[in-house]
Amino acid sequence: MKMVLEEIEGDLARFIPDEGASFHVKKSLLPEKYQIGEVYEVTISEGQVSMIEPLKEETQERLAKMRQKRKKLLNKRKK
Repeated sequence: MKMVLEEIEGDLARFIPDEGASFHVKKSLLPEKYQIGEVYEVTISEGQVSMIEPLKEETQERLAKMRQKRKKLLNKRKK
């Protein structure tokens, strides 16, 4: 399931999935070089997180889309 790492609170990391409620995992389960705002593939097996893998390309694509939307909004305001 694709999720965005939203924030770290103490020993917990909060992920926001594309659909559904936020999801908390222990910070110790995160990859070594995690980044807030990055998209991850989070695999859950039998109610336990079995893998958290960064999706660097997906993250870049989403950021590019957000920048494009922002640019369009700013251009509308100028007219």
